[in-house]
Amino acid sequence: MSRPETSSPPQQNGSNGLNGWGQLIGLVGVPGAISLYLVLWVTQGLGAKLDRIIQLLEQIARALRVAGG
Repeated sequence: MSRPETSSPPQQNGSNGLNGWGQLIGLVGVPGAISLYLVLWVTQGLGAKLDRIIQLLEQIARALRVAGG
């Protein structure tokens, strides 16, 4: 008696043993992953300073609009 062929169940995301970081490195390579990490690190560090600069510029613009009439 022969056994019927069964199809394998569909693989879920991550079932190949790679988590999100492993999949990212697979897409962009190690140098790409390092550069993405550095960009995230720099933007997080500058984010608060940029927010403060933008707030000050908006205050200046409002003051000039009020003073200008």
